[in-house]
Amino acid sequence: MSDILVVYYSRSGKTRYVAEKLRELLSADLGEITEKKDRSGILGYMIAGKDTVMKRRAELTQAPSPVDYRIVVLGMPVWAFQPPPPIRAYLQAVDLSGKSVCGFCTYDGSGGDKTLDALHETLPDGLAERFHWKKPKPDDPQLFQALGVWAEKIKALVV
Repeated sequence: MSDILVVYYSRSGKTRYVAEKLRELLSADLGEITEKKDRSGILGYMIAGKDTVMKRRAELTQAPSPVDYRIVVLGMPVWAFQPPPPIRAYLQAVDLSGKSVCGFCTYDGSGGDKTLDALHETLPDGLAERFHWKKPKPDDPQLFQALGVWAEKIKALVV
């Protein structure tokens, strides 16, 4: 078991890809947050944005426990410049106090900084580290290099 848990929510698979790469770089455990609502396709995309703006709570079907970890890396897409409802539901379901929490987000338009700022405000001790990337693509050497630099910052928190 690792000291680090990478836990993520992904609608389209882009955040999942980044989370899996981070897991490799950090030799961390990986957990996926899932919910009951189907958010696939264009209709799912539109409902996701509306649910985020309306601050609706998601009903989770899977929420990895952070209990045995010192560091939790939380990954999400940007929806309406906010963490998506499944992330908000996860934060209400688990206790992250006393843990170093790092956050990352992926997006196609904009809002990475705003989303991570909003996440920072909801955590007991804020974010220890943050990272965001626009339009992540598999095998992007710039993304992989940036993730490597960020992973080293996270590893330094284990000390």
